[in-house]
Amino acid sequence: MGLRNIPTSTPAPLASLVVAREGMVASRSLTRGGEASMTLLAFAAGESVSEEVYPQDVMYFLVEGEAIVSLPDGAVTMREGDVLCVAAGTPSALAGADPDRGFKLLQLAIPVG
Repeated sequence: MGLRNIPTSTPAPLASLVVAREGMVASRSLTRGGEASMTLLAFAAGESVSEEVYPQDVMYFLVEGEAIVSLPDGAVTMREGDVLCVAAGTPSALAGADPDRGFKLLQLAIPVG
């Protein structure tokens, strides 16, 4: 696995690396190949991801805004700077806490074992 799409000569705010467009979820892969993946996601206001199940452990780091992560045991609210791990095989869904405001998060998926 290698890194990509990350500044190498001048630091930049993580949130600036991906921009949401109205009615869309934008993504930017920060890794190249390998079993692990790191993706920066920008959700426009009102956008969400319906329930998904990953074969890897997934770490969410909320970069900007507020988000709701729906899990089998209930929903949790993430605020800017929060981190949450969702175990492999656990269904989860993502949505903004405020339907009028977007959010950005870093998703890191690591193989189990």
